[in-house]
Parts: sequence; C-alpha cells; structure tokens
Amino acid sequence: MKRLITTCFLLLAAVGLAIAQRAVTGVVTGDDGEALIGATVAIKGSTGGTRTDLNGKYTLTVPSGSDVLVFSYTGYQTQEITLGVSNVVDVVLAAGQTLDEVLITATGLRRNKSDVVYANQTVNSTDLNSVTNKSVLNALQGKVAGVKIGAASGAVGASTRIVLRGETSLTQGNNALIVVDGIPVNNSAASGGGGTGKAGDRDNYVDFGNRANDINPEDVESVTVLKGPAATTLFGSRGGSGVILITTKKGKKAEKANVTVNSSYSIDNAYVMFQNQERFGSGYATCGGCGGGIDIFMGENFAWGKEFDGQLIPWTGAPADDHGDLIPLTNGNIEQLVRPYSAVPNNIQNFFDVGSTIRNSVSIDGGNGKYSYYVSYTNFNNEGVVHNTKLNRHSLLMNVGAQFSDKLRSDFSMNYAKLKQRGATEGGYPFGYSSGTPAMSFATQTPANIPFNELRDWESPYHDFRGFYGQYSINPYYILDNQDVSNSVDNVISSISLTFTPIKNLSIVGRLSTNFITSNVTEKGPKFFYERTLSWSDGELSDFNSPRNSFSLGSYAESTNRIINLIYDAYANYGKQLNDDFKLSATLGFNSIDQANRNVSGNTVGGLVIPGFYDLSNSAEQPRATVNSGQYRLLGVYLNGSLGFRNWIFGEYSARQDYSSTLPAGNRGFFYQGGGLSVVPTNLDGFGFDQLSFLKIRAGLGTAGKDAPQYRLNSYYGLNPLLLDLGNDYQIRFPFNGVPGAQNLNRIGNPDLKPELSVTAEAGVDLGFFDNRVEVEYTYYKINSKNQIVDVNIPWSSGYSIVPLNIGRMENSGHELGLRLHVIKSRMFDWRLYGSWSKNENIVKEIIANDSNEDELVIYSGLVHFAGHGSMNLIAAEGQPFGTYKGTTFEYDDNGNIIVDAVGNPVQSQDLAYLGSYQPDFLATLGTEFMVGKRLSIRALLDGKKGGLFFSGTKLSTEFNGTALTTLLEDRQDFVVPNSVQADGTTNTTPTDAYHYFRSLPAGANLLDASYLKLREVAISYSFPNSKLGPINGLTIGVFGKNLKYWVAKENTFADPEVGGVGGASDAIGIETTTTPSARSIGVDLRLNF
Repeated sequence: MKRLITTCFLLLAAVGLAIAQRAVTGVVTGDDGEALIGATVAIKGSTGGTRTDLNGKYTLTVPSGSDVLVFSYTGYQTQEITLGVSNVVDVVLAAGQTLDEVLITATGLRRNKSDVVYANQTVNSTDLNSVTNKSVLNALQGKVAGVKIGAASGAVGASTRIVLRGETSLTQGNNALIVVDGIPVNNSAASGGGGTGKAGDRDNYVDFGNRANDINPEDVESVTVLKGPAATTLFGSRGGSGVILITTKKGKKAEKANVTVNSSYSIDNAYVMFQNQERFGSGYATCGGCGGGIDIFMGENFAWGKEFDGQLIPWTGAPADDHGDLIPLTNGNIEQLVRPYSAVPNNIQNFFDVGSTIRNSVSIDGGNGKYSYYVSYTNFNNEGVVHNTKLNRHSLLMNVGAQFSDKLRSDFSMNYAKLKQRGATEGGYPFGYSSGTPAMSFATQTPANIPFNELRDWESPYHDFRGFYGQYSINPYYILDNQDVSNSVDNVISSISLTFTPIKNLSIVGRLSTNFITSNVTEKGPKFFYERTLSWSDGELSDFNSPRNSFSLGSYAESTNRIINLIYDAYANYGKQLNDDFKLSATLGFNSIDQANRNVSGNTVGGLVIPGFYDLSNSAEQPRATVNSGQYRLLGVYLNGSLGFRNWIFGEYSARQDYSSTLPAGNRGFFYQGGGLSVVPTNLDGFGFDQLSFLKIRAGLGTAGKDAPQYRLNSYYGLNPLLLDLGNDYQIRFPFNGVPGAQNLNRIGNPDLKPELSVTAEAGVDLGFFDNRVEVEYTYYKINSKNQIVDVNIPWSSGYSIVPLNIGRMENSGHELGLRLHVIKSRMFDWRLYGSWSKNENIVKEIIANDSNEDELVIYSGLVHFAGHGSMNLIAAEGQPFGTYKGTTFEYDDNGNIIVDAVGNPVQSQDLAYLGSYQPDFLATLGTEFMVGKRLSIRALLDGKKGGLFFSGTKLSTEFNGTALTTLLEDRQDFVVPNSVQADGTTNTTPTDAYHYFRSLPAGANLLDASYLKLREVAISYSFPNSKLGPINGLTIGVFGKNLKYWVAKENTFADPEVGGVGGASDAIGIETTTTPSARSIGVDLRLNF
C-alpha cells in the first residue's frame, strides 16, 4: 500500500512538474544562414538561460509564468520572442546591432544594454583570449576605454594594477574591486626577499603577484567593467574605485556533453629596451682621473675605461690572501681567462634565458532541462626569462546548476587555484655583498666586455667565489641557482545559492560565498665566503680597491598568510511589464562580509648552524617570530530599481547603507546612492532618421563610500622583538628571561574617523549609424573625492609620530570615447575596426598642512640612491596631480641659463621643485579583426599612452657607471655645458667631461617621457569545417604574438615606461627600478571540440 501511495505521489509530482515547465528547443542562425555558435538564449526577467552548441542548436527549460526569451550574439541584433503554443523556436538574428548587447548585472540578471543608464563595457571570451595571457587583467590591456592597467615588472606572476577613471583615494588604494560570479574576491599581493614589494621597499624584493592573477582566463565567459557609482553601489564600499565583473563559463543545456581541449605554447624573450654603449670598457680612462690614472681595471663595474681595441687581456679574478699572495684556484692553478678587450655582441640579451609559456586545458559542459554543469581543468606553466624563475598553476572550475522545480533552483560554483612560484630579487642596486642580486640591475650595470654567457657556469673555478671578475657583486647565476625565494598559494573561491520563485516575476536568492587564501613564502639564503680577489689592471694584478672578504652565514625565513572571507547575500529580484507603457525591475538585498587574516612569520638569526639545512630550528641564535592578525566586518542593505517607459525612456536608482567595523561605534553607518536617466529616441515608432540606427542619451549621478583601514581608531602596543638601551653599550633584548616587552607604536588612534566619500556625475551618448555599421560611445565624467583618510605626521613630543585624519580633497574629470566600424561585410569577407580614446585630469584640491610636509603627502620617498644627485619624492600636493614628482633640478638664472660651478659642472637647485607627474595626457587603442570565409581570422591590437613622466632608476645607475648609451656624450671629450653661465652671470667657458657631468646631474634629470605605443597582440587562426572532421565537432589552430613591438619617446633609451612600480599593486607607480623587462612572445594554439 505504501509503495502504491508513493508511486501515485511521484506520478502526480511528475505531471505537475511537466505542467509547470516546458522544454523549448530550436536553432539560432545569422541572416547569412550560418549557425551561431555560443549564442545566448536567456529567460527574460530571471537568471536562467543557455547557449547554442556547435550547430546553433539549443534546449532550454522554461518555468511556468515565463513566456519571453531573449536571443543575443555579439555583432547581431538582440531579439525578444514571446512563446506561443509551439515548443520549437528557430531564430534568425540580423547582423549589426552591437549596442544592444545583453549585460549581466550585479545580481546576475540579464538586461539589454539599451536599458542601462550608466557607462559600462564588456569584453567577451573570444576577445579576451585572442592570445595566451598570464592573467585576466593582463588580457584586458588595451581593450577597455579609460582603464589603466600596468604590471609592476615582467617577472613571472608579477602584480598588476588596474585603475578606472584615475585615482580617487590618497592612501586607501585605487585598484578596482574584482568580482567573480557575484563574489568580491581578495586581491592582495604576496612578496618576499629583502623588501615587501610594496611602497617603501625599492631594492631586493620579490613580487609574487596579486590574487586576481590566480583566475584562469580560459574559464572566463566575459568581463564587464563598471566605472561609476551608479553602477557599483550594490557592491558596497569596496566598489568605490570601480568594479571588474568577471563571469565564468556555465553549462549549456545541449543534447550531449561538449568537451573542449585547448593547448598553447609560446617562447618568451626579454624585451630589453636599455641601450648600452659598446665603445668603452672596464676601468677609469675616460672619467677625468677618477681612478688614479688607471685606464683598464677588470675588477670594476665602471665602464669608464679605455676605448675597445681588441687586445687580449685577462678578465677573471685572481684570489689572494690577506697579504696579497695569490691562492691557487680550485683546479690547483694560478691563472686567469683571457679574451679580447672588446664588446660582446647582444650581451644584455644573452644575460636572459629564453622563457616559455605552456597552457593545457580541458573542459566538459552539458545538461538538460533539470541541471547544467561546466567543469574545467587547466595547467599553466611559465618559465621566466630570468634564469631559474618559474610559475606553475593548476586551476579547477566547477559550475553546477539544478532546477528542482519551477519554483526552486540551486547553483554551486568552485574556482580553485593552486600555485607554486619561484622568483628572483628585483630592484635597483645590485652591487654589494647582499645575497640578493637583482638580475636586470646587474645586467645593465656590467661593462659590455664582460661575457654573460660564460658566467652561467658559476661552478667553474674562473667564475666561482674565487675567480669571479667583479669586486662589488656576487655571480648572479650563483644567486639565481642557490638563493631560493618561493611562494605557494591555495586560493578557493566558492559559492552555493538557492533561488526561490514563489510567484511569477519574483525570485528570492540566498547565497553563501567564501574566499579562502593561504600563501606560504620561504626564503633560503646560502652560506658562502667570498675571497679577496686581485684583478688585471693596466698589465698587472692589482688590489685597486679595498680587500673583499664578503661572506654570508646563511639564512632562512618563512611567512604564512591566511585570509578568510565569508560573504552572505540575500536579495529579491522583481521584474514585470506592468502594462503597455511601463516595465519595472527592482532588487532589495542584504550583504554581510566577514574577513579574518593571520600572518605568522619567522627568520633565523646569526646564520645557519648546518649549511643547506633550511629550517628555523637551524638558527645559530634564537630565531625571531611574529604573529599579526586582524578581523573586519561589513554589513549592508541595498536596493535598486529601474523603470522603463515604452522602451525608450529608462530611469534607475540604487542606494546602500553600510555598517563597518573599522569606523567608530557611534558612527559606523554610512549611506551612499546613485541614479541615472537614459533616453533612446530610436526605439520610438516612426523615428525619422534612416542613417541613425541607434541613439541613447544618458546621465547619472552617484556617491561611493570607502571605510577606514583596520585598527585606526585606537592606539596599540607592539610586542617583541624589542631592544631596551640602558646606556654604556648595555642593551636588553626582549623577551628577557621569559618576560615579554611592549612599547607604544608610532601611530595614535583617532576615534572620530569618517568614511571617504566620492561623488560622480557622468553624461554620455551612444550612437549607431548605417544599420550600426558605425558605432560611437562617448562619456564625460567628474569625480569629487573628499574626507580622505591620511596618516599625518605630528611632533614626536606627543609620544607618537603619525595620526590618521580625514583630510584632503581630490578631483578627477575626463572623457571616454569608443568607436567601432564594420568596414566590410559580405559572405566572403568581414572586416571590423575598433578603438578607444580616454583622457583623465586629476588634481589634488586640498591637503591639511602639518609639521613635516606642509600641504603635501609623501607617497614614496628616497627615489635617488646615489649620492650627489639631490633628492626626489613622489607626492600628492595641493594644486598638483596625484603622483607628482618633487625633487632637485638645475639652478637657472633669470634668463633660463644653467648655472655651473667653478669646474664647469651644473649646480643643483637649493629647493625642491614640482617637476611633473605620472598622469598621462591620454590613452588610446586601435584594434582590427579581418575574417575570410568565416574560417580564417586575423586580429591585431595597438595600445598607447601619451604624456606623463616616470622616474628611471636605470638611467640614474647606468649613467653613473658609464654603461648607458647616453654616456657617449661628446665622445667623452671635454665640453662646455650648453647655455650655461657662471654664478656671477658671465658666460661659462670652463669645460667638463661626461663622467663629471653625469655625476652632477640633479635628480630631476632622471625623469623621462612615459609615452609609448605597443603592438600588443597579433593573432591568426583558422577553423576547419565540421563536415571534414568526422567525430571532431570543431578544430581551430592559430599562431599569435604578444608585445611584438614597442615605440617610446626618443629620449627613453632605458626602460619600458609601462613597467613601473615598486612591487605589489600600490600607488607608488611611475617609479622604474630596473626590474625584469616584459617578454615578447610568439606561440601556437590548438583547440578541439568533441
């Protein structure tokens, strides 16, 4: 009886389910009859939908009460079709309508772009992955107007900075929020080495990148860039700098599972932009007597020696004891290698390895009316251009959806990345006895007569610690092989949600999301002793410099950082065509973010007891350990409503109230809002301009809040390690006899902090001409940011040195222009051009005066690390753009002539001056795609920047030591500084020489024009006809190139102006520290579908 009742119940449930929903099938083709692969078929007013398969077919389960399907495909007009009796719906999309693409909103709803009142731009998977990229952010370069994307260096896995519409915060960071499938993810940076890779650490750091790099580009369906607060309000205070909305691939409800296999391989060569001089070698012959009359000295990295003459001379070192007596090499002989005194061809390029990038991925997706799935695995392996640097990343993505009934749906997503990375130290000062030897700095500061290829064999007696030529450095290849600075990362982004549809047009969503990150950085420093070495000098062995008895006792350090983000969302979506005139869409939601972070680090003290055993227990003295932890909570409620009138007038309003744990208890809540209006006259019946296919006029106004950093409200004590100086050279180190020590930190808390606030106004127009063969999008915006949270310097007499205050105001205003041209459109040929132009003007309007820096805020100090050049800081100053350089320049008279000293060298200014900023005049891109027979595709992308400055550490250091091409000034003969006068105003006739001239240049002379134009991407691919592939449903092969050609300002013979920063993704950019150059890549790609 029970079985009978159960069977009847199941039958009734099945019948009810069948009645409650229907399966709709069909084929989507273009107006040329070709099947459209991957076209979107969406259920209007809900998150449900699918995509067409390789034959343009689709199957979609439509719940009861939903009767409108939206069909869209890039480059074609979007269609909305109301379902009738038939369950078979075949659709033909007309080409040309790209301004009305479907946009996925913050809560996952699909909306036509014509309905949206704010500026946005979407990049689809095909455009994103036209070439193999190392990260999603790198793949976006040059593809979105008004977006600045820059890498800290060309090292494997280096950090990427992405800023939308300029900097809006003085100290809180300006990177856009990264959101993956509705989940805000942590984009913090990891680092190691002698510095942290963040502002304040210029030399000897290792940049392990930020966590947005862990997202696999191959898994991304689209990237939507939301720029203004009218678009980002729903994401809370973390979206105050804009939002990068990443949507990963989902399962398609197809007749059978679809399997895709993709493999790509590229070779990577360092794109060395530094131009070295190849006329003069090691020594002092041309430095005006600086070396005591010695012409050639092979132990010196100075390239101020004699002009190359090809004579055979010894070039390796000869080890000696403290008495100057020679010591046999490890092979038992007392000898040196000889080679011609001449330049080595392509020497700096030979310093680098030929790197490689390999990506292999496999994915399977499918489903039916009740469920869908997408599962992919990718292995990404990158061998860097710097010797023995590498990155290996395993990525797993799982997206599963289940439709239990017409009222209940569940979705699960997991995005997991496991990464292992070995880096090399970056920075600007390689010559010393530190175990860190920055590779690019060493390469650029080595004379052209020293053959790098021979130094690779560091175990040779001629290149080891006894035989190595240089007296100021360690063989870099020894360091790269023996100093291991590595990082391992586990990054999990996951979510599970339930969607309940109690009545037609209303859905209620509950979602739990997590982002777990664990990174472990280890640093292993070898134990070594560097012998005193004699070098060949004008025909004899010479101990010209002080004896070199450098050593390292070995070291080990380890740092484990864990970040846990728990995000709770509950929201309701309602959408309905109210009547023939009005269409309503509304969202009401709650959001909670809980973040906990914990860092445990330790390092050995006094060296290693056992060489090569890297563990804290092997410390010669008591190892040091520190633990730092923090917690953060943000609660928010929000609403969004949009109303459309007769499909040509649209209004939208969003608001959010946040409560932050980093703000004072009585003032934790802050409110911000945004709204806009758009008008689409071309949607009116009888619109009378045939050539104008599309017209949308839009305007918006909104605010964005940004709360305070953690632990700024109160003052805190810092614990061990701590030194107590009791005088008479007697000190106590805590903990002492088991007693811990604590002292006041230098920051005093401020319990009255308020959140930062930005107000943005924007207006724009979208145009389409000639059936949308010509499309134009233009936006003007203005952003006013106030209540800036800044650590202000205060007198030490207060017991502290800094206090956080709400000070300062900053403004941005700008223009964004996008253009798309469909030049040729026929069955055989299809040619499209697209481009963008954007200009942002930034100015700091107000900064409070204080004891240390008046009305200025120092972003980064101490850019100059050689004496005699004055100083240079990167600052924010009232009346100047954010990121202004302030430093010494030439001293001029009233007529603009350079004042020189008694020996004919330029005099530096006594006061520091504003010398310009890194803010560019404008950004521009130009791309093209040419299709032949819908099989052969040719793509290319140019990306450029005009204006702005960057500080070149390479220029400073290589003009100091004579390796730069510019040091051939006047053929290194004596000359009179042009347009120069003596201090009394008389015309200068006293000559100087290149060496002393460059040694006396002010810091401002190292600022260079940051303009560039790059051939960013070129890709050629061919898709074979399915009819000729048998069991294979699709085969595409291609070749591609990335960073193929750079054009820079004529004065810039030193470095890539785009690669600038001191690691991490901080605001200390426009500072080039002789880091690893970018790579020029050429590769092949193969894609199979089954």
